[in-house]
Amino acid sequence: MVNRYTLINVENLMNSFNIKEVNLKSIYNAFPTKKLPIISLKESHKVSLENWGSTNDFSKNKNLPNRLVNVSFSKVEKSNIYINQFKSERCLIPCDGFYFWKNYNSKEKTPHYFKLHKEKLIYCVGIRDSFEDFNGLKFTYFYFLTNPSLGMWKDYTSKIPIVFDMRYFDIWLNKKSTLQKLTPFMTGLKFDDLKNHSVSPYFEDKNNDYSSLIKPMKSLNQYGNYSLFD
Repeated sequence: MVNRYTLINVENLMNSFNIKEVNLKSIYNAFPTKKLPIISLKESHKVSLENWGSTNDFSKNKNLPNRLVNVSFSKVEKSNIYINQFKSERCLIPCDGFYFWKNYNSKEKTPHYFKLHKEKLIYCVGIRDSFEDFNGLKFTYFYFLTNPSLGMWKDYTSKIPIVFDMRYFDIWLNKKSTLQKLTPFMTGLKFDDLKNHSVSPYFEDKNNDYSSLIKPMKSLNQYGNYSLFD
């Protein structure tokens, strides 16, 4: 699943969308609960900041249910509730890299950073939703739509984000566009479109948001020890 990504090339985003009201800096560690930029259908030429999955206050630093962070596209196709949400609240999530763990066995894994070969942004497909508890606490959030991993991806993650082909952005913007009409322009992230290298596991710390996180590093496992693999 997607639980960490980067948005470093903010200039590309600035040149494509209105973000004058948003003080946006390069993000090296985008994690669930963090406020992150999205392009919503209702404000299609403007970048807004929304919480990914939940807020810190509501989650109280606990692990979030997967359904608040990633939702399988197959569920959306089968649910009228999700289809209606997609129709009115679909969003695009700008990214330019992802962190995934390479699993070797049940006891050891090493972190890798994936980035496009070309210097451009990836626009992932998501849905914006809202939540209100019994105490009246209300917030909006977004989540990624994902496909099952195939091929080489299986060594790194069970789910991959769905990417929208921005050449058809005008169709995306059309509020009458159905899920069926948009599906041909939505594909799972392709392994061969990205390069990857091993990195430090310390992107798991939400307090770290530094460029050093994406620098190549000799393989370290989840404990910070040198791995016998790779």
